[in-house]
Amino acid sequence: MIIKFVENIGDKTINFISSLYYFLLFCIICTIHIFNYGSYNSKMVVALITQIYHTSIVKLPFFLIIAFIFGSILIGAVIVIATELNMQVQIGSVIVTFVINELSPLFTAIFISLRSATLINKKLALADIQNEIDLIDNIVLPRIISGILSTVSLSFIFAIVMIGSGYIFTFFLMGMDLHTYKYLIFDAIEINNIIILLIKGLMFGFIIMAIPIYNGLEVAKDTVFDKVSVINIIVNIFLALFFMEMISLLLIKLI
Repeated sequence: MIIKFVENIGDKTINFISSLYYFLLFCIICTIHIFNYGSYNSKMVVALITQIYHTSIVKLPFFLIIAFIFGSILIGAVIVIATELNMQVQIGSVIVTFVINELSPLFTAIFISLRSATLINKKLALADIQNEIDLIDNIVLPRIISGILSTVSLSFIFAIVMIGSGYIFTFFLMGMDLHTYKYLIFDAIEINNIIILLIKGLMFGFIIMAIPIYNGLEVAKDTVFDKVSVINIIVNIFLALFFMEMISLLLIKLI
């Protein structure tokens, strides 16, 4: 019994390391193609524009509504907590750090992944894979780049809308005028906040597309597609985002 248990753990560990190795290799190949000028042909550009439209623009009104609601509620909660901790002077810094550094890229990545992961996986699982280079340039690459561009752009939009809507709560709760609120926010924003948002948007956008694409290609080889694989994709994306978030927090603390 113990020997069998140990063997099962060993097999799962080996399979995990092997899967991680091939996934990282896949990510490296995709990154090389992103910076390869020859990958950008007319077919790829058309596919990229189509993917950007379906990934971000179609659901933009719904996304803005969520950002507005989140802004008025969550920023209000942040202000209440900061007030209780006698951190009124740091309210602007707390809001900027919470919204720009943490919530905006993470929420945007989750929003896009929940909408796109299943569709990507299913489409690639049913795709007719013949030419590997053509597959990467015209199918894989447009989706990864659209994920990156959509995550970065929507993260900035989410942050702007959320911070803007946060004024509603500060006005009714604290009676703060717009000029004071703008001063607190603009005085707190630093270049490193923008850089962190940009880097996280790039990383999150890449990973939320790479995972379902890689899984879809693997499923296509086995010609099997079921709900279990979709659940696994979503779980893997959430775990990857959580891991990357923890790493980023650690690096920020060290820097």
